[in-house]
Amino acid sequence: MKKPRALHRTRSLRLVQELSRLAAGLAASGSRIEDAFWESRLAAKILAQLRAGDDQNLEAALDQLYETDSVAYGEFIYAIEAAIECSLLTHENTDNDVLMFAAPILTWSRFSIPSGPVSGPVLADVRVQLQTHVMAQETRFVLANCLFSPDQLPRGYHLTHEFAGRLWAAAVNEEHYLHINPRQLAETGRFLSDTRYLLGAVAAPQGKPMFRWQEIQESRASKNVHAPDGRLSKEEILQAWQAHGSEALRPLFQGCAFELLLPDSFFSAWRTADRLARPYSTHATVNFLQSTLNIPASRLRAVIAPFHDQWLEEYRVSFTLNDRDDVLYGIVWALVGDEDEHSDTVAQIESTLRECGVTHIVTLDHHFLLEYCEECGAPLFPNPEGEAVHAEFPDEGEVMPVHLH
Repeated sequence: MKKPRALHRTRSLRLVQELSRLAAGLAASGSRIEDAFWESRLAAKILAQLRAGDDQNLEAALDQLYETDSVAYGEFIYAIEAAIECSLLTHENTDNDVLMFAAPILTWSRFSIPSGPVSGPVLADVRVQLQTHVMAQETRFVLANCLFSPDQLPRGYHLTHEFAGRLWAAAVNEEHYLHINPRQLAETGRFLSDTRYLLGAVAAPQGKPMFRWQEIQESRASKNVHAPDGRLSKEEILQAWQAHGSEALRPLFQGCAFELLLPDSFFSAWRTADRLARPYSTHATVNFLQSTLNIPASRLRAVIAPFHDQWLEEYRVSFTLNDRDDVLYGIVWALVGDEDEHSDTVAQIESTLRECGVTHIVTLDHHFLLEYCEECGAPLFPNPEGEAVHAEFPDEGEVMPVHLH
């Protein structure tokens, strides 16, 4: 998922060059001490832009580094994210590390996927499970009382930083919930499969653990269970969170299948959700087509094709019946992170499709443009003949629906 741009002020070429120079210095650093030198100066410049409510110079520097220095580009992205999601706040003469976190939820349903305000009892149950299974013992944390869709997340760097600041302040003041005005939330698009986020902030005394996987569990250390130093692994914590957190959240997801991902820092959790949402959406689509059309996955054919803007942006996967070319449904497999045309993305898609039971797979090497329907804005998907067309699912009277488990 690319970060949306918010252009507000006049771009400063001098500041863009300075940001690029500092990022390049950090990328070329040869020691931890030199890292700290560049990091502190770069962080100060970034924070000044965030507090001014101006994303344009940050975006311009990113564009410049993307073209000229990929390593510095990566360092600059990391520095921006760090400035947005974490800080140090002093409260009652105690220095606190504060971090904005996200708990992603992958979900799908033939019906509406929930978003918006979360009731007090559900949120209280979620807090208990987070405190028990995810957060370190000496932490204080706050949850926004809202289930966010991707469309409802803060837009742009400085707005995300402002929202993080509200969460940090609430966390150090030991507030349990941050109230979100539902009227200020964007409209949520309707999709078969989508991601939802619980957002919050955690505060801990400076240098202390924030998450349970950072803590040494004394009883485990004495028994030398799993981890030599007694720490719980992220996999163990995820399993506990999925088992107990799912029960707490089940009242929100009536009629939905859902899977909890590991709560983590905002940007790390966001990237993980973006990556895992692609195979999850594929499985959801195949399950939906099987249950709605009352057919086995072996009767489906998948068509994979690359779609470009200035460069490769995503793959789109169409689903047809084996003996027909009409596109019934389609999914977008967006490139994330450092993936590009040289990545093994097609092999990943094919492997996921086979896991779903789809064995008839057609891969096209056409150079498709990133096209959308002019009337409804939906993506156009490739048919077996190499044309980008609108997906047309059969009318209700043409299919024999069965119960969806």
